[in-house]
Amino acid sequence: MPLRGDPMMWMRTALLATAQGPERQAIKWATQVGGSSSPRVGRYTSVIAPPDERLASCTALSVTDHMSPQVRQVPSTATLLEVATLLASRKISCAVVTEGERPVGVLSERDLVREAARDPGAWAQRTAGATMTQPVRVVAPEASVAEAIEMLRRFGIRRLPVVSADHRLVGIVTQTDLLRAADGSLQEYARNLERLVGERTAALRESEQQRNDLIDLTVHDIKNWLHVVGSTVEMLSEAPVETADLLPVLRRSTRSIDNLVRTLLDINRLKSGWMPIRIRETPLASFCEPMVQEAAVMARTNSVEVEWRGDRHVIVHCDPELIERVLLNLLDNAISAAPRDTTIDLHTAMRSDGTLQVRVGNRGPVIPPEVLPTLFRKYHKGIDRVRGWGLGLTFCRLAVEHHGGVIRAISPYVDGEGTAFEFTVPGQQPAAAHGPNRHGETCAASAAALTAAGARG
Repeated sequence: MPLRGDPMMWMRTALLATAQGPERQAIKWATQVGGSSSPRVGRYTSVIAPPDERLASCTALSVTDHMSPQVRQVPSTATLLEVATLLASRKISCAVVTEGERPVGVLSERDLVREAARDPGAWAQRTAGATMTQPVRVVAPEASVAEAIEMLRRFGIRRLPVVSADHRLVGIVTQTDLLRAADGSLQEYARNLERLVGERTAALRESEQQRNDLIDLTVHDIKNWLHVVGSTVEMLSEAPVETADLLPVLRRSTRSIDNLVRTLLDINRLKSGWMPIRIRETPLASFCEPMVQEAAVMARTNSVEVEWRGDRHVIVHCDPELIERVLLNLLDNAISAAPRDTTIDLHTAMRSDGTLQVRVGNRGPVIPPEVLPTLFRKYHKGIDRVRGWGLGLTFCRLAVEHHGGVIRAISPYVDGEGTAFEFTVPGQQPAAAHGPNRHGETCAASAAALTAAGARG
């Protein structure tokens, strides 16, 4: 007998009238799900609908695990009195009407009550086949609980016979069975969600702490460079004749402050790809030599030397401003980490594939192996809260990768101590005029000139 009104609203009202606790909540949830069309299988309808995403937690649950294999069958020729007697004796609410082994309908207590109310005198002699609800809606044993709930919702029914591929009746599953399964699945989903929320909350707290550390460290570095600037200005006021010697210190300090501030601004733009890269052919020495000279002056205040070896007169395909800032970050880190009376190595070499390899090494602390894989991540603090705190290294990685190069950390560096950072950028072979002597007279002359310049500074 067809249902009056909206079957979905009827089922929802009927279910909510008797359900309690978690089952009531599961009913509210399950009866709000959408549906789709139903294909035909044989002479009865079988639906395996794509589940709504709100039922996603039930897709792993199988109907087989939640059906009742003890299903009562009556032939379509049985009388309603015989069916009523069977339901009363077995204390069940429905029976499946069959023709042979194939289910053709469902006959429930409600169907019997309706028929008795409609024809009190003759209802008992009517046949099950004439009274049953049809076409019967069935579900496959391998179907999920989510798919079965969707069928109940779509057709406004309370039970689904479970039929095998060879059309045999193997069980029955009711809305109560399905909602209990759904409730268990939802509770598991809630536990997983609670765990996930806890993990995300912990990650957010850690991120907030990292941002606070970043602010502290940024202020610390800026204060250090401002202290250098202030001390230099004070020295200039007392001994103006030393201006030539102190100007490199001022330039280095102001450049470091500028680099730090720009790194804070540029790192997110580089990460998102919003920052334009201006690639052009640039002589390496044009931006590297002045920076090395300034670094040598700053390093000398800590009794540390900076030594540049390798290919200098090469053309690199890069954004010179970004690569200069990469070198500035690496040299600043090296100067901070290097022990007194040691040497910082800057080595540049053209590789056979046409790329320029740059390495900056110091003989300071060794980076623990467990730190190396995360050293270039944003906010990573590295060895301690003062050195290698990660933002500058993250900028270096992003800038180098945007040039098509790679960057890595090597630790220990030499003799079981120290750390080196090595990166590559596209380049060209050294000019022919310097080819035969690029590791001999040319480099020696440049090194001598750099030493002399450092001595004057």
